[in-house]
Order: sequence, then structure tokens, then C-alpha cells
Amino acid sequence: MKEPAGNTDFVRFQRAADLDDLEFLHATFVRHSFPRHTHDTFAIGVIENGVQATYYKGSTHIATCRDICLVNPGEVHTGFSPVATGWTYRVFYPDPGLLGRVAAQVLPRAGELPHFSSPVIRDAALAFDILSFLRTLEYSDLFLERQSRLLAVLTHMISRHADRKAGAPARQNGRGAIKTSLEYLDSRFTENVTLSELSRAAGLSEFHLLRLFRAEVGLPPHAYLIQKRIDHARRLLSEGLPIIEVGLDTGFADQSHFTRAFTKIVGVTPGRYRRSSNSVQDKAACFRLK
Repeated sequence: MKEPAGNTDFVRFQRAADLDDLEFLHATFVRHSFPRHTHDTFAIGVIENGVQATYYKGSTHIATCRDICLVNPGEVHTGFSPVATGWTYRVFYPDPGLLGRVAAQVLPRAGELPHFSSPVIRDAALAFDILSFLRTLEYSDLFLERQSRLLAVLTHMISRHADRKAGAPARQNGRGAIKTSLEYLDSRFTENVTLSELSRAAGLSEFHLLRLFRAEVGLPPHAYLIQKRIDHARRLLSEGLPIIEVGLDTGFADQSHFTRAFTKIVGVTPGRYRRSSNSVQDKAACFRLK
């Protein structure tokens, strides 16, 4: 769905069933303004275009492109634009219980619900990660990718910007657990593995699994799984199998997701790769016949 041009408001509101019905929003507001209101969840978003203002705790706070907007549960605020062109943003609404579970892994005092003092945060790297996560929810059906990105975003948000900062993580030797998780993914890369399944197999919490996996392997688990799928797809395509069949056989239920992932890693579409592979094989056969 394309955003409308001009001064028309645009709203797309969705839920992610695999993330405990996490609600997320992509919207442009030109004419609409939000009166004083609260949320029973956190509201975390990034401005993509324009300018948003919020009146919060006696002051007006301005957010522009790539600024992070964040409101704690139960805190009264407004939402409006001080410019005629409005603003476009992506927002998600995580439950306090989820942030509490993540905070228990990163804050010095377990059991605390994280709190964020400012409704506008300037952190370009985190803003990029939030947008990447929210766009992933729209195009990827890979549970491991969606869940890992959510946990990573919340971990970084809490560790960098919560009122009570996290200390440096303790170093851990988890090579045995990571070896187990690699073997688990190698044997199930065509399945839609969840983060909780992988963490149980490794015997680590989801938080520690993501941190140790990236440190040992150099990739997050979902990227490793996608790489395994693409490696297998290349072998099948070089054998001349139909592209649709290859996508399904390697675990991609959505062909557009398969094409996007394949092109990103290999540099060409599955169709071009298959044609090139067949051409090389034909030339090799001709050479042997001479």
C-alpha cells in the first residue's frame, strides 16, 4: 500500500501474532492531532519525515527525521505537528511485561520496570535498528528474525537510555552452547525456528544466546539461518530446479521474501542465477563432447 500524497492522512495499523500480538503502526498525520491521552503500553517509534511535537510534563518536545519518540505507560501526552506538512513515523507498542523481562537481563536491579525520562531520543544507530525491525514485520515471516530483532532493539533501548543504566555485560564462555545452537539450526534451517526453541536447545536465555551467538559466529542467529537457506537454494538452482520449488524447499513460504533474501546475499536474482548456472553447465558439457 502506498502512502497518499498531499495533505491526506495515512494509517496502517497491524498486529504480529508471533510476538504476543504486538501492535505496530505506520502513519502520516497532516490534519490529525492527538489530544491529551495515555497508553497502557510503551510507545516507541521513529520519525521518517516531517516534524512531530508532543506536550509532555509541562514542556513541548520536538522530534524530526530519525529522532526516536518514546512514551512510558500511563504518562499523559499529546501529538501534533508544528508544520503544515505533518509527520510520518513508524511506532510499536510493547507490553510493560516484555520490557520488564528484558530489563531483568540488563539493569543492575532485577524486577524494575525501565523508565525513560525524555520523550525524544537522538540515537541514529538505534533509530536505524528500530526502523529495520518494523520494516521486517511487514516483509519477513521468519520467526527467528522477527523475535531476535525485537529483543535486540529493546535491549539496546534499555541499556542505552533507561534512567538506570546497565553495566558492562560479564564475559561468558558459551562455545559449547553456541556449537549446539549451530547444530540445531543446521538440522532445521528449512523450519520456522523460534528464538525460544533455539534458546532451549542451547541451554541459554534468549538474551544471552543472541549476545554470545553474534560474538562467536559474527552473525545473529536469524542471519545464519537465512545464509544456510540461501546456500542450499544455490545448490538446488544449479541443478535446474524450478524457482518456486526451490523457495519452498528451502523454507521460504513467501516467494518475494526468498527473492529478496537471495538477491541480498548472492547479488543476483534466483532467476538470473539459475540461468547462469545452466549456461555454465551447457558449456561444460559441450567442451567435454569435443
